[in-house]
Amino acid sequence: MTLAQARKRSSLVAMLRLAFTAGAAIAAGIMVGHLAANAFTSGPGKIEQLTSEEVVTMVNARFTGRDETGSTIVITADTAQRQRDNPEQIALQNPRLVTEDGTEIDAPSGLYDQAAQTLALFEDVRLIDAQGYDFRSTSAKMFISEGRVDGIDPLVGSGPLGDVTCDTYEIVDDGDRLRCRGNVNMMIFPGGRDAQSNASAANTAPPVVDEE
Repeated sequence: MTLAQARKRSSLVAMLRLAFTAGAAIAAGIMVGHLAANAFTSGPGKIEQLTSEEVVTMVNARFTGRDETGSTIVITADTAQRQRDNPEQIALQNPRLVTEDGTEIDAPSGLYDQAAQTLALFEDVRLIDAQGYDFRSTSAKMFISEGRVDGIDPLVGSGPLGDVTCDTYEIVDDGDRLRCRGNVNMMIFPGGRDAQSNASAANTAPPVVDEE
């Protein structure tokens, strides 16, 4: 190799080294800039915003309130899910409502509206009051502040004084009065269920009352 060729080759190598060095510096600058941008836009103090489809879940939820007479009402549930875009609507799993006088209402699922103070229950709804009456239905809507329950599905109930079935129902006056509508069938035991048991032993049939 001649001296001129050697000098030419050395110049080429130097240019290549300079190009690689510049390329490495540019790449490092891009990486540092990207990290810095992320640090400013996604710092540790930033709170991630929920989308409208996401929910906030509460475990062993508990809500308290009062009806129009001032009596305390407590609603509990295994879980409660509140949607970000509609925070007043709370979906409940295994909700249970207990009034101050001992009435209990539970169901596998429900929807609690905090603004309207209503509790809608679904599937297997069961209501047991302090007097020993047991009512079953597949849905019920409770107006908590009014002390009223509306049911658009059939009701089956039994208690100390007798049994009742009907297509739709309404419980008013904080549970003191039951209104039945549609194919009402009532069996009333004079003197109560215990007295009827004694009457049955004496071959006395109970009266049956049908109402439309």
